[in-house]
Amino acid sequence: MKLKNIPNILSAIRIMLVGVFVYTFFCVSPYVALVVFLLAGATDVVDGYLARRNNWISDLGKILDPFADKLMQCTVLVSLYIKKMIPIWFVIPFFLKEITSLIMGLIVIKKRNIVIVSKWYGKMTVCLFYATIVLSVFISDILRENLLLAVIVFMPAVVSAIITFVAYVKHYAVLKNKNYAEKIKTEEKADAVDAAENI
Repeated sequence: MKLKNIPNILSAIRIMLVGVFVYTFFCVSPYVALVVFLLAGATDVVDGYLARRNNWISDLGKILDPFADKLMQCTVLVSLYIKKMIPIWFVIPFFLKEITSLIMGLIVIKKRNIVIVSKWYGKMTVCLFYATIVLSVFISDILRENLLLAVIVFMPAVVSAIITFVAYVKHYAVLKNKNYAEKIKTEEKADAVDAAENI
């Protein structure tokens, strides 16, 4: 096994942990599933650190890593909602953010062949997401009975998700426009060369 493949292996393990999470959540215990979720989050941190620190970045990893992240997070959202541990108004913003950022990120990666680096606000949103999920599992009964407490617990993550969504949309738009501008410049240079050759 080549060391540079470790990040991709960890991403693959994270994808497999999605199935483990679903099984343990519905068939064993939400608390056991929470451990699986946190373990998956740990593999995300490790593979990202190794890939950036050692430049173990591959075309497969550019797709596999974000796909594994979004798949796990969306699975957690749907699972907790089915068990009525989280409200729908918490699920929708995060679900839309994850799906949209995955699609837009893959488009940018395909067109510009670059790695999308997480911004500080994206990392903050992920931390809030994990904290909120942990609280939802431990105090779901209390949150269902106390609307004010539910708003206090869920709203910071929701607001952060919306802000991050808007920020990333702008960021991806800039990257896409840069690609378009570079394409125009390349075409202009080619036209100039053709014109010079025809003189």
